[in-house]
Amino acid sequence: MSNTVAARKILVPIFNRAHYGRLRSVLRAIKSHPKLELQLMVASAAASDYFWLNLKHSQPHSWRKSLPAYIRAKALAWADRVKPGAVFKDDFVARNVLADGYEIHSRIPLFFDGGVPETMAKSVGLGIVGLVDELKRLGPDIVFINADRFEMMAVALAAAYLNIPIAHNEAGDVSGTIDESIRHAITKLAHVHFTVTEASRRRVIQMGENPDYVFTVGSPAIDAIKDLNTRVAKISFAGSVVPNPYLLVLLHPVTTESPEANYLMAKNVSDVLHELNMPTIFLGSNIDAMSAKVGEIIRDLRENFSSSHSGKTDSRGQIFVVKNLPPDDFYRLLANTACAIGNSSSFIREGAYFGTPVVLVGTRQQNRERGENVVTVGISAAEIKESIARQLNHGRYARDAMFGDGGASERIAKILAEARPKIQKKFIGS
Repeated sequence: MSNTVAARKILVPIFNRAHYGRLRSVLRAIKSHPKLELQLMVASAAASDYFWLNLKHSQPHSWRKSLPAYIRAKALAWADRVKPGAVFKDDFVARNVLADGYEIHSRIPLFFDGGVPETMAKSVGLGIVGLVDELKRLGPDIVFINADRFEMMAVALAAAYLNIPIAHNEAGDVSGTIDESIRHAITKLAHVHFTVTEASRRRVIQMGENPDYVFTVGSPAIDAIKDLNTRVAKISFAGSVVPNPYLLVLLHPVTTESPEANYLMAKNVSDVLHELNMPTIFLGSNIDAMSAKVGEIIRDLRENFSSSHSGKTDSRGQIFVVKNLPPDDFYRLLANTACAIGNSSSFIREGAYFGTPVVLVGTRQQNRERGENVVTVGISAAEIKESIARQLNHGRYARDAMFGDGGASERIAKILAEARPKIQKKFIGS
């Protein structure tokens, strides 16, 4: 009789570009661990599998403009039945996952179009419908959920109701907007908690979680960049070389603030960029509620400003608008920029490790722990401009390892292989 113990199946949902960039080292550690088996799940547009439901519940800016995209998504889904992988080839995240040699075990139709609170909430509901069947089919021993994205709430709810243990990465962080509430809600559904700092560990325990299953491991994002060669001879987009020094901008919507406030935040940043007249790389935002308002400003930059410099490789004020970037390309930009501007958590964590000067705009990350490289401002144009000038004058900061030493992923894999939490949780404390 064989005494071989079956490997524990660890399901990791990778539903957006940020998750993949930060979790690549975790995927490698799980895949290489002898007692673990990696299962990967990706998400796609709702139109891929629920065409008429998507037409009903999405909120496109124009039916005439959006309908061709919906028809294309449905056609890809039909093609996928004949030749599996057609949908993956059209998806930015899936393409990167496959290019790195990973197998995708499941795809969930999830995202409604629109970038408004209604479509974000409905996407969670739609996600649960598909997730329940896929979780039952895959039969994971643990579902590994990252951070605070709204789509992760769907995963947590589905796994919890199916009595599947949940491991939650980046538990206990505080930030701002609805993301923080979602993070803490996932914590209360999770059984194993991985925190980046000791302060976050204390918060998780404060929420009544069992200290025996709360582990400070650091950020896997630092693992992903620790050995990355950040030297680049030149940076170019669409045939145009980006001169040095350049600014890097990534501005996500603040879901708990009004459309008007989001538009004003993005417009003020845009106005400052015009005034500074420096080469600027402006990355596309995520698809959270209010992204439509931020998107208006990005479209204006792309159509009315960057296009006016098309083909000019030496234009001082050229703005390069880029929708998506492979993780390593993004990190190289972050490591080499003269100043990062916006409200991405990557500017705080990975930025600290690189020593990148950062101007953090608005309230989206208002409560996060941060290093000396970050200057926090409101959304007024004058304040943003003054702070950018101050950071450009300061230059690079010393590397700060406050968010990790590069060994988080190995610690996570070891704990996933050994932890045996009870499925019925109990509140610890008074």
